[in-house]
Amino acid sequence: MAENNRSLPDTFNETARKWKKRPFPPVYNGLGTCEDKNNDYLCPICFEMISEAHMTKCGHTFCFDCISTSLEYNKRCPKCNFVIEGVSDIFPNFLLNELIAKQKNKYPVDKKKKYSTALQNSSNLNELQSFLSREKANLTIEEINAMLEILGQKKQQLEADCRETQILLLKEFLAMIKAHKQEEMKIIQQQIKVIDKDSASVEDMLAAHTVMHPQNSPSLQNNLHLKSEPSTSKSLGFSLCSSKQDGFNGSKYVSKLFTAPTLATRRKRMHEHFEDLKQSYLTYRSKDIFYSNGEMTGNGLELFDQDLSKFSRFNSVRPLATLNYSSDTFVGSNIVSSIEFDKDNEYFAIAGVTKKIKVFEYAAVIRDAIDMHYAVNEMICNSKISCISWSSFHKNMLASSDYEGTVTLWDAFTSQKIKTYQEHEKRCWSVDFNRVDTQLIASGSDDAKVKLWATNMEHSFATLEAKANVCCVKFNPDSRNYLAFGSAGLQTAN
Repeated sequence: MAENNRSLPDTFNETARKWKKRPFPPVYNGLGTCEDKNNDYLCPICFEMISEAHMTKCGHTFCFDCISTSLEYNKRCPKCNFVIEGVSDIFPNFLLNELIAKQKNKYPVDKKKKYSTALQNSSNLNELQSFLSREKANLTIEEINAMLEILGQKKQQLEADCRETQILLLKEFLAMIKAHKQEEMKIIQQQIKVIDKDSASVEDMLAAHTVMHPQNSPSLQNNLHLKSEPSTSKSLGFSLCSSKQDGFNGSKYVSKLFTAPTLATRRKRMHEHFEDLKQSYLTYRSKDIFYSNGEMTGNGLELFDQDLSKFSRFNSVRPLATLNYSSDTFVGSNIVSSIEFDKDNEYFAIAGVTKKIKVFEYAAVIRDAIDMHYAVNEMICNSKISCISWSSFHKNMLASSDYEGTVTLWDAFTSQKIKTYQEHEKRCWSVDFNRVDTQLIASGSDDAKVKLWATNMEHSFATLEAKANVCCVKFNPDSRNYLAFGSAGLQTAN
């Protein structure tokens, strides 16, 4: 009777001892096989991580202690039986020692303990499962209830820990999102502060303008929503052209009436592009928004005012003149591939697939009352022209690139070739003068190369290799050393 009433723990312990299995032997310095080890770092003698790596003349590496002990009994390499006279014929392998040190750092001691603990837990689980499978027929209802109670308590504890973890994670998330929103609110408050400051400045400017021009203010306020009336430049009281654009006044279209944009028209354009304008304004004022210490500058407001004025002032374009690149009306293809102005904007050149470069005088073209315009000069190339570029220093110097890969320097006013470069292997798509160092020229081609030339040299002095066909090249207008080029599926800057 006493044997039948023995306690559950005694029964469990006796059965566990009875069916306890020997755990799997650890390998690799006490680590289980679940750890991924690199066989290249194992000593062929002791099968452990190599310690003080030394290499034989035949190229094999061992632990220093292992190879030293082996050579005491056999004067041969343990792997290939190569004759080794003694310890004097082995040498330290410093590179492998460094690699082994890095490998050991990946598996610190606490990680080894982690693997050992995992193996121990797995062993305990196997023992429990083995006990239940072997003793399930001998267990009483009381013993089963006791085990279920223990397992139920453990389950409740695990569920409570899991729920606590979820609550803590949710709390941390809410704290983070609150901090982010507070930061956004701080930025928005600073933006509103800057906007209020700018609004006050604009009100002051409007008041000053009203005092200086009182006769215009009532009409402006009363006609905000009226349609614009046709007017000429004289009626507006200002000239639409600068001194460099006097040619516009001589155009045959100068007598044509145009519509002066009213506030309503400008407001409509502003609302259509409000998001872009808002981003532009905040970009200009970002210095005062993020780095202001109480004092604000109006530089950003002035720049945005200029941009807004230019953006809303113009809403259409009108032709001044039309040129026919090809003199033959029935030519099937007369594509214009490039148009370039000279450094003073007095002449412009057009070029294309007709193998011709035509130079026109800008003022004469827009002042001419007839539609027929004739070039002041013309240059004929050997192949279709892909691109032209005018020197920013020499008014008469023009560069061209063609479909045969040739880069040519021209005198635009005498139609004479100055230099011809023929190093590209395929079609050359683009050519460009450097605006800082006016002797430098860059060209890009289908041979996936960008070549740099100098007007005082006969050959290219540098070549940049691209990964695809180069379609365009361009120098930085403010730097001698920076060049950008674009290619098929790839864009690179150098």
